Amino acid sequence: MVNRRRNPVVALPFSFFIAFVLAVMPLPQGLSYWRPEFATMILIFWVLNAPNLVGIWVAFCIGLLLDVLFATPFGVHALVLALVAWMTRLSWRWVTVFSVWQTSGLVLSLVFASLLVKRVLLGIVGVAPDSLLYWMPALTSALLWPTVMISLRRFNQR
Repeated sequence: MVNRRRNPVVALPFSFFIAFVLAVMPLPQGLSYWRPEFATMILIFWVLNAPNLVGIWVAFCIGLLLDVLFATPFGVHALVLALVAWMTRLSWRWVTVFSVWQTSGLVLSLVFASLLVKRVLLGIVGVAPDSLLYWMPALTSALLWPTVMISLRRFNQR
């Protein structure tokens, strides 16, 4: 049997498309605060597993698409996702020896940092959310991370 490396070129845009669909899917008001940051998790996965294809510029472009999708001030998500990609790239060497739960902790901290930067940027513009539930996507993203990682890993296995 020949070992071939699977090419994630098809899975990469498809996974971001699914993340966009899940990000805008209507939820009841009580559950909408708990919606995980799907685009951020997908970005973290691809920066860790396909660093030659996904980096800061791809994150910036995905962020611009999210700005258009959510009608936020142009550049907020772009800056946040570029920062997440940069921080993920910095932690790449550690993640290779992390367990799944340690990686979930990394995702928790990265999503929390992205929410913090987004809150500051939206506060400068004057549209910052004022609820403590704003921070819940960091927790739900970390709890959902093992599922996302296992689901996407099959597209990048050697």
